[in-house]
Amino acid sequence: MSANVTNRTLSQADYEALAKFRQALRHFMAFSDTMLESVGLGPRRYQAMLAIRAQTGETQISVGELAERLLIKPNTAAELVNRLEAAGMIVRVRDQADRRRALLALTPEGAAKLDEVAQIHFAKLQESRAAFVNMFGAQPGIDLEGIEAAAGLQAAPPAGE
Repeated sequence: MSANVTNRTLSQADYEALAKFRQALRHFMAFSDTMLESVGLGPRRYQAMLAIRAQTGETQISVGELAERLLIKPNTAAELVNRLEAAGMIVRVRDQADRRRALLALTPEGAAKLDEVAQIHFAKLQESRAAFVNMFGAQPGIDLEGIEAAAGLQAAPPAGE
């Protein structure tokens, strides 16, 4: 358990908020899974491509790092990478610093497919923003602005700011 547990008694409203939040997550994931299957991608492939694209800095992600990000075993990540590579979504490139290590990059086709589905996911999250935020209201101890910022859900600033 986390060291940040508050040790306060949860109210009925707290349990209701948690239940609504979990239900909203399930609805989003069901939407996501259905949409991803309809475009021939699947949730795990999408998550892998998202992790590859989200890699920051100058370096690309390795198969081992992908396994860590997806919380899967390295051999499972390698199989996933093989399937994505066979589908033309990603390529392996040799690490210039360590030629034994393969790094992953999206192909132009993979980047286009990811952009297409990520746009839909982001729009759905923006659409759901109010529902997620309203579940918790202004409860003490819940940093809604921090949650929104971490999820990339902050409202756009008014024009001209």
